[in-house]
Amino acid sequence: MEEQKAPSGEAPKPAPKGKGLWIGIAVVVIVVAVLLAAVFAGVFNPSAVPEDSILRIGTVLTLTGTSGLEVFGPKNQRGALLAIEEINAAGGVLDRPIAVVNEDDTGVDSVARDRAQKLVTTNKVDAILGAVGSGKCAAALEVTKPNQVVQISASCTSPVFSDLTYTGGWFFRTAPSDALQGVVAANYAYTNRSLRTMAVIGNNNPYGRGLANVFAVKFAALGGTITHVGTFAEGAVSYSSDLQTLLTPLPEAVYMAEYPTDGLKIMRDWAANSAWSSVQWIFSEGVLEQAGFIDKLVQQGIDPAPFQGSAPGAYLGIVGSLYDGFETRYKARYSNEDPGLFTANAYDAIYLLAAAAEKAGTATAAGIAAFIRAVATPPGSNVTGGQWAQIKAAIAAGGDINYEGASGAVNLDALGDPLSGYAIWGIDALDKITTLELFDEATVVRLISGS
Repeated sequence: MEEQKAPSGEAPKPAPKGKGLWIGIAVVVIVVAVLLAAVFAGVFNPSAVPEDSILRIGTVLTLTGTSGLEVFGPKNQRGALLAIEEINAAGGVLDRPIAVVNEDDTGVDSVARDRAQKLVTTNKVDAILGAVGSGKCAAALEVTKPNQVVQISASCTSPVFSDLTYTGGWFFRTAPSDALQGVVAANYAYTNRSLRTMAVIGNNNPYGRGLANVFAVKFAALGGTITHVGTFAEGAVSYSSDLQTLLTPLPEAVYMAEYPTDGLKIMRDWAANSAWSSVQWIFSEGVLEQAGFIDKLVQQGIDPAPFQGSAPGAYLGIVGSLYDGFETRYKARYSNEDPGLFTANAYDAIYLLAAAAEKAGTATAAGIAAFIRAVATPPGSNVTGGQWAQIKAAIAAGGDINYEGASGAVNLDALGDPLSGYAIWGIDALDKITTLELFDEATVVRLISGS
């Protein structure tokens, strides 16, 4: 198109005074608006920014259902969210807030797998915290392992996960393996209680099978006799026939690895048969729940006083001074609620994921997997939860960190497992859970080695 010229003899008219200035201002305003839109699009729509710049965490926890694990899951989720809030308030990971998506597995293995699949394929998470129970962890691992997504659990304790061939190196946990608990419980039963004939039962999932087998093998190695090792189906209406098999011939005692819901049914059916009244019981930490198990035994007319159990020491409040700060922050955030079991472990798990991504310099599963042990174990500056600014500064300065958790040292070994001390719990005169004996980490190591 030709340029339009002014009529002959007529000079071009100058632009109105100030018009050029306003045009310039308008252009600047438009540019700023575009830039702000881009920034806010990145904040409110994480998919609009590069995949490796935002740490995306999903949780698969038992929040509802009837498995018995729902007594733990909600508090575990709150512990994880507390950690995320603290980290985001202190600058986030790689200077961006953590994005989190929470899912409820309802206490069902297949649902845990489906929720993990959704988190991986739809939400594109880099890591999943979960699940609460080992069967659910195994179901989620069917998704996380082939998709090379990090999975970390605060409470899945089955020995099956202490196997890199099985996990592919994508599974970590802040709760110790039951390979430790089974050894401690067997030693306590044989040495401290002088029991010589025992039966062993576990629920029919990786947790129950794994812990029951470790206990049975160790008890036999010490010289005891195992009369029967069984697994009970989850969710049965009655366990009377299973108990008949388990208690024939009648042993001195039973070691039981169960969750509260089925554990209550088993104890109800046991108490209903007077021929079994002489049998003593030692439980695992799976039923270490005052309101969800012990109080309900009392309501069923069962005296819990003779019962004892094993558990990682942290679950019985045998923790270091770092737990106190976590507990104070948790209660301040959640209306003075007691954190309960596994919650500090969930809190620590989030900090490990965040620190590993910060150390890697990239919010990816591969980066987290490569650096999570480095930030969890010595050497390095000791840091803990609530100190995200210090953690970021130490990493930015090129130094190493050693995260010391609210739940314990969380020094992860090559299999992704932490070490732990263990305790034996019992029931006091008021029908409340109490700690009877403690096996510190050095003692646990000695018992495992057999020295």
